[in-house]
Amino acid sequence: MKKSISEKKMTLEQYQQKYTHPENIKVARSILFIISAALGVVVAATLFFVVLELFKIHKIAGYVGIVVAIIIFIFAYVIPIVKLKNTKSFITNVDANNARQAQKYNKQLREDIADKMIDLNTKTEGVSWYSDKRIGQIAIARHTKNDKELKTALIDIYKTDVKKASDKMITKSAFNTGVATAISQSGTIDTLVVVVYQLNLIKDIVYLYGYRPSETQMVKIYKNVFINSLIAYGASSATTGVTKIVGKGLVSMIDKASQSSSNVAAVVGSIAGGIAGTIVESGIQFVVNTTLTAIIGNQTRRYLVKEYNLQEMLDNIELVESEEEEAKMIEEITNEVKKNVFKKQKKHKADLVTS
Repeated sequence: MKKSISEKKMTLEQYQQKYTHPENIKVARSILFIISAALGVVVAATLFFVVLELFKIHKIAGYVGIVVAIIIFIFAYVIPIVKLKNTKSFITNVDANNARQAQKYNKQLREDIADKMIDLNTKTEGVSWYSDKRIGQIAIARHTKNDKELKTALIDIYKTDVKKASDKMITKSAFNTGVATAISQSGTIDTLVVVVYQLNLIKDIVYLYGYRPSETQMVKIYKNVFINSLIAYGASSATTGVTKIVGKGLVSMIDKASQSSSNVAAVVGSIAGGIAGTIVESGIQFVVNTTLTAIIGNQTRRYLVKEYNLQEMLDNIELVESEEEEAKMIEEITNEVKKNVFKKQKKHKADLVTS
């Protein structure tokens, strides 16, 4: 988090001009649902084709595959999607009508995030995302109900512990995705691996930060996951052609080097070509899918950092009227309107009497 951003003071009007944009939440949620469903179809379809292959091997393998496929679908797709949907996001796209409400909501969300971090650090074994020192600072701020100190402590932990932990998450997930797709040698499995690993990476990063990006940002993230699944399948298909070309090239080279057309040379060349082609294919898939997963992780984190900076800037904006002043102003306007109506009615009655 850039400290300079949080220190900049601006009016609500300036904030609106720079950071508020037209946004239809209902439309964004509908698109998010459609893309989420599309990802579910991709996961279900790939699992279906894998189970079909198992049935070709043996019926028992196929039935076991069905059970495993259902478990994978639930834990690798349904749970991440549901958890992401149920995680709250900051309100940063505001106007004069909802700015104060957004400030209240964001304040409560910061407190909820702090409480979750404290509970996770103190009650969950094996979780080392947050340092005891920084959690202690957050705990003191919550105990003393010091919102200013809480914001400072949260900024500090996001810039240090959380960033470090998210780096490890992204690196580990990207590497595992690359290795799994390099080994699989199947476009169907590659597609499944990419979707599952990337969805779970998004879920883990969001859980680490304690909030999720906005609906429109989640649409962009899910769209990229869907595109990446297609790229993974395409990369697998494309590299199959590369394998054949490399294999034929090596066979030709060995034949020329041996200056013989014997069966032994042909067999050796075929084996060497197949191995070399597979290595090249796996290497390409590893690089492509590792990169795509790292990009998704960094995109998710970038959106989270942006949203936190915006809510902090919004919290620093001093709105012109307090709630009490707003209520008083509304009451004065109402009384003035009533007085004017009463005067008009009184004048109308006087005019009637005169006439």
